[in-house]
Amino acid sequence: MPVEAEEAMTERRLYAPELPDGGGAVELDAGASRHVRVLRLRSGDRVELFDGKGATAKAVIQAIDERVMCEAEAPSLAPRRSARLVLLLGIPKGSTLDDCVRMATELGVDEIALLQAERSVPRWDGARALQRVERLTRVAAEAAAQCERADLPLIHPPRSCREWLDALPAGAQGVLFAARAEGALRLEATPEQVWCTVGPEGGFSSGELAALERAGFIVASLGSTVLRVDTAVVAGLGVIQDRLQALQAR
Repeated sequence: MPVEAEEAMTERRLYAPELPDGGGAVELDAGASRHVRVLRLRSGDRVELFDGKGATAKAVIQAIDERVMCEAEAPSLAPRRSARLVLLLGIPKGSTLDDCVRMATELGVDEIALLQAERSVPRWDGARALQRVERLTRVAAEAAAQCERADLPLIHPPRSCREWLDALPAGAQGVLFAARAEGALRLEATPEQVWCTVGPEGGFSSGELAALERAGFIVASLGSTVLRVDTAVVAGLGVIQDRLQALQAR
């Protein structure tokens, strides 16, 4: 294996929300600094910084203290994808939400719109919602560092089904993957956005399903079995990406 390839494989990726346009000194936050110490990196080690907005920069660790200092090169921007992908997710129970955010990040989702469905068990008030969104953003940052992604999905606090449908952009195509639905997903053209919709453990209520269909969401199947929420997220996003790639290849 060439030396350059070995070095590229061993460079650690660290989240740094603010990268100087022309390069320069970067102070890592507490989480990234802690990660440097856990990895036992040293001054002089090369790393790759990413800002969560699509930019990456090669850097060298200069000093390791309570906060780690790096000297970064000028950042470069990752290419944009053709269609913006949004996961509209009925809030599931417990750690399943962390798993969904982690896997959605790995699969390239641009936004995660949390939906306070009628059958969602967790109920978040205003202060709790902000704390949970901050925590989920950290989960997404860890996943992005591991999967070599330069940007982070924007995670939105919970809204009701009606509130999200009112906020649906005009150029968006909604897709609803529902248990016991029939028929494979078909996309006739590449939309500006695709909203991949997955319900909580109990599924959506009849009223929510009717509202989504009235809003033009395509109802599609993920197979003959009833999937867990996290499995449905991965399967649904995979199906949508496959259809988008097929459209681009035409």
